Amino acid sequence: MRPSDVIVTPDSFLRYLRNQLKLSPSEIRLPRRGVIVFGSGDFELFRRALRGKRARWSQWQCIGHAGRNRIALERSQIGGPAVATVVEEMAVRGVRDCITFGACGSLRADLPIGSIVLPTFAFPDEGTSRHYGAPRRPRPHRALVDAIRAACERHGLRFSKGGVWTTDAPYRESKRKARQLADRGVIAVEMEASAVYAVALYRGMRSASLMVVSDELGGSEWNPGFRSPVFVRAKRRAMRALSDALSRPWP
Repeated sequence: MRPSDVIVTPDSFLRYLRNQLKLSPSEIRLPRRGVIVFGSGDFELFRRALRGKRARWSQWQCIGHAGRNRIALERSQIGGPAVATVVEEMAVRGVRDCITFGACGSLRADLPIGSIVLPTFAFPDEGTSRHYGAPRRPRPHRALVDAIRAACERHGLRFSKGGVWTTDAPYRESKRKARQLADRGVIAVEMEASAVYAVALYRGMRSASLMVVSDELGGSEWNPGFRSPVFVRAKRRAMRALSDALSRPWP
């Protein structure tokens, strides 16, 4: 698709912010680093950790600090289309490095609930990334992956690196496909990563993700752990490590 064929562009969103919401340039402009989360609880925890000030026009956006670095934090709804929209809007407002933080389901028996996953590629099984000419295996930016890895190591967190399966249809995941992907280095399933990496690549951004296993799909049956204390504690530890990574200089 040629840029001239696009009906609504990110610049259209900027005009909306300026002309209809009457936001000032300082309110529109975001810092270079951005974080996206997918739940109201995660947003509030991260907002407090970053000492973030909410945007006056959105309760799910704020700007805070990690060390001396200003950080934009936003909550997205779940799924590729929603997060792609957030990444697009962050990009046009100035974010160049974007990290998503959320949950995933493990495809391996040795990744129980509470395990930490650092994705190194995504297997796209969603409909958003193809609109951005995504490669067959969209990848996060190595420098950001290395920054998160180093922070996890500083905090003594064990983590697993590998691929993630990005799906649009959690109730259509088959055991056969899960086994096939696990044999190809895919260790978890979630709903956003390939879309994030595709949009970031298209817009000249850098992106990465950090995830915590909330449920297990690698056994004989599904084992959910969304309210497990192990999952909740692991998320908080991972969030502290990510805050540390955000506070450091990146190449």
